[in-house]
Amino acid sequence: MLDILAKLGISRIGKKAGTLLGVDISSTAVKILQLSPSGNKYKLENYVIRPLPANSVVEKNISDIDAVGDCIARAVSILKPSSKDAAVAGSAVITKIIEMNAALSDSEMENQIVVEADQYIPYPLDEVSIDFERQELSERSPEMVEVLLAAVSRQP
Repeated sequence: MLDILAKLGISRIGKKAGTLLGVDISSTAVKILQLSPSGNKYKLENYVIRPLPANSVVEKNISDIDAVGDCIARAVSILKPSSKDAAVAGSAVITKIIEMNAALSDSEMENQIVVEADQYIPYPLDEVSIDFERQELSERSPEMVEVLLAAVSRQP
């Protein structure tokens, strides 16, 4: 699913500031929500629901990637969002909060995550797309930072 979004120029994980798209792909439709920050939460600004052709998604697996991609593209063109940062969730998405050394740069953090990802992700690493985002400093250890790790299967 992340590969479909990347082809449309939609980021894998949204930024903390600014609007964000929420994407849900079910067996019958694509739903995209446009959200904007409101305090510590997000508020719904706009949404679009587009039906999927029959059998595009079967038993939570995308079986027709082109049809799903076209449906997402049509939904995005209708919504005309001011941002293309997206949050993707669902049963195929694995998220985990891990702690890492706060002094690491994003590049160093990414390299360490790639090396250690197999201990966090219960799937073969060549079958998933992985992304991460720094969160806040750890309450347990001030030299550590909490990191949101997200992985999603690339297999249809």
